[in-house]
Amino acid sequence: MGHEAADTPDRLAEAEAARRDRRYAEAIRLYGQILEVKPRHRAALKGLADAQRGLRDYEACHATWMRYVQAYPEDRSVLTRVGDACRKTGRQAQALAHYQEALRARPEDRHALMGLGDLHHQAKRLDEAIACWERLLALDPSLVNILAMAGNAHRKRLRFEPAARHFRAILEREPRNPYALFGLADSLRGLGQHAEAAPLWDAIVDLDGGNPEVLTRAGDCFVRLGELDKAEALFHRALSLRFDKPALLGLARIHRSRNALAEARACYARILERQPADARTQRLLEELDAAGQAGEGKPPLPPQIEG
Repeated sequence: MGHEAADTPDRLAEAEAARRDRRYAEAIRLYGQILEVKPRHRAALKGLADAQRGLRDYEACHATWMRYVQAYPEDRSVLTRVGDACRKTGRQAQALAHYQEALRARPEDRHALMGLGDLHHQAKRLDEAIACWERLLALDPSLVNILAMAGNAHRKRLRFEPAARHFRAILEREPRNPYALFGLADSLRGLGQHAEAAPLWDAIVDLDGGNPEVLTRAGDCFVRLGELDKAEALFHRALSLRFDKPALLGLARIHRSRNALAEARACYARILERQPADARTQRLLEELDAAGQAGEGKPPLPPQIEG
């Protein structure tokens, strides 16, 4: 078959069908035959780049999009896909420029907002990432993955009220989503609303009781509510899984509240055995020893469990 036959509607239709069926290697071969005859063939360049992306050959995909942009610089409809290719190949500055240009052309471009949000998030520019995700949620408030990412970013920035609002929105759709349950419970913890968080921690422990962080934070909640036996059991479960400094501090807090000074001291000693330079734990141990030597009876609880 000659090159002239390669650049036919039938050959393009074959390539497109192969790409839609995820037969990417075949699609790449067919697009390549078309481009040998007509290097600027618009549909073949687009299809080739998408097929290369399907094979996760991102460098080849980026090179093809660069060919397309050089051939058709006026086509702004592909800016988001070009930005994706740049982001996938570590060309972050180029990706940023393409996404921003795409959004200037179409402010409601959801894919560009997702890509730009991911770019900012990877670079730890949380405020910029949040701005992209909030714009996305204004367009579609049902995007559970975006609600989760925005909620977590707000929580990391200690903005617990918007974080809680996002996690509640997820739970309206998925009542047993463990990530949303944890995010909401921890946001309520940040707001000091421990009674409201308690049933959430119970639900999370039922779903993910093998996670030491879940067990320790749940225990912290129940300490603050005065449910010390329940908290103690949770801290011991966490410690059965790994060395866990927050759980040891929680246990020490409980022991001190019961005037079990030797047990509290043993918790601090376990931390210092592992982390001898821990100044906070050393100070707590010194305060405990001083209180015991002075015969003051039941020492006050430490102000807060770490973690």
